[in-house]
Amino acid sequence: MAYWFLGGGLVLLLFGSEAIVRGGVAISRGLGLSPLVIGLLVITAGTSAPEFAVSVQAALAGAPDIALANVVGSNILNLLLILGLAALIRPLPSSPKVVLRDGGAMLLSAAALALMAHGGAITRLQGVAMLAAFVLYLALTFFSDWRRSAEHSVPCARALQRLENGAARSGAAGLFTLLFGLVGLAVGAHFTVAGAEAVAREFQLPQWMIGLTVVAFGASVPELFVTLVAAARGETQLAIGHLIGSNVFNALGALGATAALVPLKVEPALASDLLVLATASALIVPLLVSRWRLSRPRGALLLASYAGYLVFLAWRQGLVTPQMIGLG
Repeated sequence: MAYWFLGGGLVLLLFGSEAIVRGGVAISRGLGLSPLVIGLLVITAGTSAPEFAVSVQAALAGAPDIALANVVGSNILNLLLILGLAALIRPLPSSPKVVLRDGGAMLLSAAALALMAHGGAITRLQGVAMLAAFVLYLALTFFSDWRRSAEHSVPCARALQRLENGAARSGAAGLFTLLFGLVGLAVGAHFTVAGAEAVAREFQLPQWMIGLTVVAFGASVPELFVTLVAAARGETQLAIGHLIGSNVFNALGALGATAALVPLKVEPALASDLLVLATASALIVPLLVSRWRLSRPRGALLLASYAGYLVFLAWRQGLVTPQMIGLG
């Protein structure tokens, strides 16, 4: 039963987030909002909605480990696994503006999370500060992309793609789709958290372990699908900006809102994973600055780093010994 709850919850999160994006785009177009606003607020927020819903539900259900681990695991997965796979399919160009502005925001948010975790908790005041930083990031992105052509603005380009692909329909249909997505997201988050807690109990694993792996992977499926399809079609100019922007949304928006509602206690074991996230964020920026592209060898390096991280998680739980991986 635990597997059905967890699997069904993750599926509902996937379809709920897609419905939110489709409905939000339809309503936004009906209101006459610009593609930049649609891409920045509706689409990126919609693809990050699973992380937000799971974190809030987990915090309210008294499972702060899942609330924090879900975001940390998703962000690590975005940087190492998804970017690595996409770069193997096709080398990814990296816009200097995206790398310096969005990459810098991602790095600062990851470092701030690691520092706050060192104190043993993310307080409500810190959550409010994270939300304020998130609003500042949105304002900076909006004004720096204002009047820029679509090929130089990731949010704008993504919105135009959605509009061209027929994601937007009438305002009434959009409202119904949006409401359907919100219900699916809420129910999916409830099932996911309940299933994750049950699986952790069944296998006698800490909740953060399930949050960092299974829940994080399920919540990152929208980013995984969008990025790999874009790489396969050769639409690689959006991939890096999309994933880096999602990481900023997850860290400052989703986690900030969660902590503002319910202060989050940080288990000592999760402090090392926050350091991994900060290290991965610091690794990505110079890799992208060099020749302003993520090549296939660098993509392979990211994939190897994620495989090493999974081995580290298994070793930390005693599931893997040095002898098993040929180190002893």
